[in-house]
Amino acid sequence: MKNIRPIGGALLILIFGLALPLAHSGIMKAPMTASLAGADGHHAAGMVAVTKDQKGNAVLSITEAKIDKVPDGRVHLAKDGDYTKGVELGKLKQFSGRLEFPIPAGIHPKDYNSVVIWCHKFNVKIGQGLFEQGTREKKG
Repeated sequence: MKNIRPIGGALLILIFGLALPLAHSGIMKAPMTASLAGADGHHAAGMVAVTKDQKGNAVLSITEAKIDKVPDGRVHLAKDGDYTKGVELGKLKQFSGRLEFPIPAGIHPKDYNSVVIWCHKFNVKIGQGLFEQGTREKKG
């Protein structure tokens, strides 16, 4: 029983010793995250995250989504909440639950600081979320 503590401590040191370099190498990067909120009198809620799928492709997902049903809602990665300064990821096909939108190759999510849901038919913002500062890398 006396040998358990030194072995446990050595195991923790080994785990953290491996995890720290991996975190700094970019292998264990935190996902970009935001809370979705309604805009212009519309309701939108959920947690937004930019992560990678099993193949390593970037994906924007909205979990626990509750979004007003609109006829032509589109999801955009945007700059400063302006969908015209961004890239459209796709059309809303459902308005609740888990939603996923592949991010096209060549698009760098870190170049954008927000997600916007825009109804193109009525030209109105339905919802938006600003990515948390700690989850975005600064360009340099």
